[in-house]
Amino acid sequence: MTSRGISNDEIRRRAQLRTDKAEQRKVDALNSLKTQQTRRDADQAKTLRLRALRLAQEEAGKKAAAEAVETAKAPRKRKAAASAKG
Repeated sequence: MTSRGISNDEIRRRAQLRTDKAEQRKVDALNSLKTQQTRRDADQAKTLRLRALRLAQEEAGKKAAAEAVETAKAPRKRKAAASAKG
C-alpha cells in the first residue's frame, strides 16, 4: 500500500482496523470451537445414556425370555382332585 496522500494517522487507523478484525476472527473461531466441543460432549453423553438404556432393555428382554423358557420347561402340576378321579 502506498502512503502517498494519506496521513500517518489514517495509516495507523487502517492498520488498527486490520488488527482488530484479525483479533475478532480469532475470538469468533475460539467461540465456534467451544460451541462445537460443547455439542460433541452433549451428543456423546446422550449416546452413552441411550446405549445404557438399550443394553438394560436387552438384558431385561433376555431375562424375560429365559424365565419364559424355564416356565415352559417346568413340569406341570396336576391338581389333586383331578388325579384322584382318574
